[in-house]
Amino acid sequence: MGKAFVGLASPLLVESAVLIGVILLVESVLRTRVRARLRYWLATCVLVYLILIPLLSLNPPSTHWPAGAGPSNAIFRVWGPGTAYADPTFSSPADHTNAPLSRPTTGQSQTTLVGVGEPPRTLGASDAILGVGGSLSWQGALFLLWLTGVAILGGVLIGRALTACTRVDKTPAANGLMNDLLLYCRRRMGIRGNVRLRVGEEGAKPVICGLVNPVIVVPRNLAPTLGSRHLRDVLFHELAHIRRHDLWVNLVQNVVQVVYFYNPLLLVMNAMIRKLREEAADEAVLETIGDPDHLYTRRLTDVETLAYKDSPSDLHLIGVA
Repeated sequence: MGKAFVGLASPLLVESAVLIGVILLVESVLRTRVRARLRYWLATCVLVYLILIPLLSLNPPSTHWPAGAGPSNAIFRVWGPGTAYADPTFSSPADHTNAPLSRPTTGQSQTTLVGVGEPPRTLGASDAILGVGGSLSWQGALFLLWLTGVAILGGVLIGRALTACTRVDKTPAANGLMNDLLLYCRRRMGIRGNVRLRVGEEGAKPVICGLVNPVIVVPRNLAPTLGSRHLRDVLFHELAHIRRHDLWVNLVQNVVQVVYFYNPLLLVMNAMIRKLREEAADEAVLETIGDPDHLYTRRLTDVETLAYKDSPSDLHLIGVA
């Protein structure tokens, strides 16, 4: 498994680095020429690539690998000829073709250690992980380090997501006037699904959380300090994320970041995707309300000046600010 992991991760790391570099270059060239929504979906192609390539390697389509022979055989075939451990009952499809008919094929095998001057012995489960003489290969060590990193970061991801959900559930619901304004914004944005509005602490950043039942959390001092026009723009902005399904893309970003934590360029790529996501949401709002760009941008800047606390979704785990 260590050799399979290194054989898959090494070229994928180089290919993803090249792809990310190309996307960053294209983004710098098209920044003022192409709309943010198109550049956003172009950047998400990196996420699709990092998801599909390992899946195709584990289960390659028959059109790519004739007779089912492909990387999957190399990954799941732990023992093979020419290694320190050899399975005498293992044979390739060609061996079955030339094998005599008298050879029994019971489907059961005993994996034994073949060495010069040593009697064969039955291998245990620990021998499947350790190399000759009980030593761990460097590929196996890297594989175990990767598993450890994924387990730790995945636990942190789940823990902070649960904490964010708990913090959102503890926030009080909005009053009738705010809910009426939310209903108006939902109709303007064409969103029919249920969206809840809650009021968070003063100084908190407006955020939207939840994949199935989205919840918008706005600071308590937003409307009293800045007015209903600023609250309306914030609601339009967060509803634009819902209409664009940005919450699901954000989830994929975090999962891919956990699996490919060893790729530092992915941090840069995810930061660019988040930035483009906010620009694309602003474009959707401007198309809806029809206000000049500078007025809408100024009102959002006023909202950002009120934020001096962390949002309920720390590290963008389940929410989109």
